[in-house]
Amino acid sequence: MNQRNKDSEMGKERSDIFNVVMGYFDRLGVSFILEDFIKSIRMSVMSPRKKQIAYLIQFDVWVADGANLLDAVRELRIASIKQGNKNSFEVRASNSIERALVNGNQVSDGMKQNFSEDLVSLFKIGEEAESVREMFGEYIKQESERKAVFKSGVGKLLQPIGLLLFTISILIGLNDYGMPLANQYGINLERLTGIPSKMVNLASKVSFIWPYIFFFMVASFVIYKMTRDYYVKKFLVLPSREFLDKFFPYSIHKEFVAMGVVQKIGLLSKMGMPINACVKVLSKSATPYELKYYERIRRNATSSTGTVADYLDVDLLNTEVFQRLSGIAKQEGANSKVKAILAASRENGVAAKRSLSKMMLSLRVFLWVLFTFMGGITALGLVLLTFQLNNIISIN
Repeated sequence: MNQRNKDSEMGKERSDIFNVVMGYFDRLGVSFILEDFIKSIRMSVMSPRKKQIAYLIQFDVWVADGANLLDAVRELRIASIKQGNKNSFEVRASNSIERALVNGNQVSDGMKQNFSEDLVSLFKIGEEAESVREMFGEYIKQESERKAVFKSGVGKLLQPIGLLLFTISILIGLNDYGMPLANQYGINLERLTGIPSKMVNLASKVSFIWPYIFFFMVASFVIYKMTRDYYVKKFLVLPSREFLDKFFPYSIHKEFVAMGVVQKIGLLSKMGMPINACVKVLSKSATPYELKYYERIRRNATSSTGTVADYLDVDLLNTEVFQRLSGIAKQEGANSKVKAILAASRENGVAAKRSLSKMMLSLRVFLWVLFTFMGGITALGLVLLTFQLNNIISIN
């Protein structure tokens, strides 16, 4: 009983601390960012992205084969239960969507608890435009392209990163364990000269600075994840978003947002929607960062009677893509607007992938140069250390 009471009190304390932290962030006006970050972590554990996509693809297959929405959801749940997964993501997602459909709501309403916000918004947009399958098909194609680029780029970084971390671990181990052990046995490493001496000095510096570098990298990643879809105005401790968008990884995020925004507008335009109506539908489920550009597009579409290039002149597309858009938009014909938008989305995808590949190449070169320097000193230092240690021991 005492242990249970202690556990209960500890749980209450953690809850109180969490509420205090959330209250503080709420007063700062940024609690929604932290809530979204916590939700993304929970979603990655409880609802892996692969399972979300796989579920929706299977759902689409059932509907395409003629099943109604309720039957499709129930069949997916039954299939998962038959495999012995009674508490699986598929069962939870099916139950939630089924409740929504039974209550007269849409599929997107039942997706909110178990699916990422971008997938929920995609279905919501598709339901309003009555083009769910087209929207989902285009989105999956876009995500596959994006994943292929990231997988290719990250795959080429794994080897230099692994070797660099291995070298850093050797240097930290040498400084934190090797040197104290040598001193314990009365070996004076200050007598080392040349590359072994440089290796010992490097180990000392790396051991001192690595915790700060690691903390900086983790903090930078967390800040990026928390701000990439929300930070649109000036903030006291951050540069303007326009400035950040010039640098990786914000620059790549902007490229992919541009591709997604233009692609969605193009698809809805293909369904016969005017630009204003497209923006109105898309704005309902847009992130604050996307909404900033949708608002600019809406203002241009309201005040201008020019081409679609004039509507999309909102500092979202890069120069190369915008020139392509302008050229196609000037062509005559009823479909020139849709052709121009779809061409712009394709070009923006290519531009985003090219920017990412270029950035990955620069990073890969930097990592190899850094490893060559640190790894070379470490390897040569360890080899030559054995010879110098014999002299030092004999002198002592």
